[in-house]
Amino acid sequence: MNVEPAPTVAQPLRIRLTRADRPAGTPSWFSERIVVRVAVVMLALGFVVLGAEGLDVGPGEARLALAARASAGPLGQVYGYWAPDIWPGELFPAMLFSWMSPGSQANGAIVRWPSALAAILGGYLLARGMQRALGYRAAVSAAIAWFGSLAVIDRSAGAGLDVIFGQTGAGLDMVLGVLTFAAIDRVLDRGCDRVAGLWASLAFLAGGWPPLMLIGLTIIVIARPGSRPGPGLFLPPLVTAIAWSIPTIRMASTEVWASALAMPLTRGIDGLLVPRVLLLGLPWIPFALIAASRKVREDWPTRGRDWVVGWFQAAVASMIAGTVVPGLGPAARVVALAGLLVVAAAGIDLAWRRILSGRARRVFFTAFSVILAAWLFAMFVGCFTWIVTMPYYRALGICLAVVALGGAVLGWSALESGNTRRGLVTLVLLAAGLKLAHWGYYAPEWNYRLSQGPWGRGIGQWVPRKWPIYTFDPWPDDLAFYIGRTVRRLPSPRFLNYLPGKECRFVLIRASDFDNWPDNSPPISVVARFLDASGEERILARTAGFFPVPAPSQGNASAVTHLDSLPAALLFEDEDSPG
Repeated sequence: MNVEPAPTVAQPLRIRLTRADRPAGTPSWFSERIVVRVAVVMLALGFVVLGAEGLDVGPGEARLALAARASAGPLGQVYGYWAPDIWPGELFPAMLFSWMSPGSQANGAIVRWPSALAAILGGYLLARGMQRALGYRAAVSAAIAWFGSLAVIDRSAGAGLDVIFGQTGAGLDMVLGVLTFAAIDRVLDRGCDRVAGLWASLAFLAGGWPPLMLIGLTIIVIARPGSRPGPGLFLPPLVTAIAWSIPTIRMASTEVWASALAMPLTRGIDGLLVPRVLLLGLPWIPFALIAASRKVREDWPTRGRDWVVGWFQAAVASMIAGTVVPGLGPAARVVALAGLLVVAAAGIDLAWRRILSGRARRVFFTAFSVILAAWLFAMFVGCFTWIVTMPYYRALGICLAVVALGGAVLGWSALESGNTRRGLVTLVLLAAGLKLAHWGYYAPEWNYRLSQGPWGRGIGQWVPRKWPIYTFDPWPDDLAFYIGRTVRRLPSPRFLNYLPGKECRFVLIRASDFDNWPDNSPPISVVARFLDASGEERILARTAGFFPVPAPSQGNASAVTHLDSLPAALLFEDEDSPG
């Protein structure tokens, strides 16, 4: 038996048992580690990987998706122009999945999968940090709180949750946020070493200077002796910034480089950051109030208490800075969310161990009762609607009704007996119901009713594949992405005269633009007419000219043929057809 040195006033006596001294039936460190890893993997598979690409991209994400289909560079390119708001740290993962996607059909997976992998990395980092601070059981609590939150279930930066936040969606930039809080986690755990500097460098490549400012602010707030900044933290971001600036100025221009650095200041402050973070952390963030009890904090070991308090300080600093400083919102949201979920996970770990004090127990069951009542009411209304009036979702309604019934029984048993473990099992069941509802109902309904995907795909089917479409109005970015063709924006129709070649050009315009087509532009004819979600008419038209396609009599040999002499079946072939 190994006994630690004599206790001091600030450190109670703790006895560490060797493997030979453990009581019979006590799991070893190896089995505990395996259990934690299996739990993290299962939670990631169930809450993140399942339905990872089910939600269509929204307006903000569509710009990244459009840039992923363009040429690689130090910044993204949208509509043929440099996009100073798209940094290489987010662009290259999306481009990788774009190259892996078959064909040129619009596919939201090129945005969804990088976000999903970033969320999995974030859950792993939090679980590992919690394991070092409070043990293996607390690591599972951290994984449950992170993966089971509404933020990780949705993970959208410009889609989803539109009823609450409007068209801005959940507003979570997972890649940028996870890289930022990875640097903060390293600072809290090991100090400002080289690894923290490398994480900060990756965060710079994903979002510029705002994540660096947030990391520096966190270091100032926690004010620990081991977290004093040094060359290991400063040099990697500095070298990365110089290495990014040189090709940006040479390939683009000094103006584009300056625009990329100044772009965050044009976004303004994020007044909804705090309520957004609190809502996206459901159903777990309310249990962070358990840590308000001094008795609860005293039950944590010194190292664990310092780690949890440090994350709480980072969360508060991020919420304040993200609200009042322009440009810090995208990085601050995920950092604040992670910090509050860490505090909540530390609280629910004590609830699972059933060592909460009287005040902490009252806080736990109060939050549990409110969350359970709101969930059961929403499930009663939703399941009744799905089962009775929506046959397509009837199977989903039945499954969620069974989940809600099980949650009601377990919840009532937990409240009646005062058993916090049963309450936590009920909350896990509730989080699974949230995931099932988002995957089975919310994502399909958003894709069908609010996404630009159906309209974009309807327009794209009229245009030969790998053939560009020209526009003159600021159409929605997600519409341009789901067309599945290269979209180029010109200042005015007369610029069609200056395009090289004699091929025809496809243009997407409004009905009023077609009726008032300028005389100094090439004449156009209607290909198809469409109505958008608001009932406004859009016209796909083309100019006269030639179109290079394989001639029917020459097999695969190329020939320049007049567009009007070819059958529509040959021109507008299926996306996956050869040629």
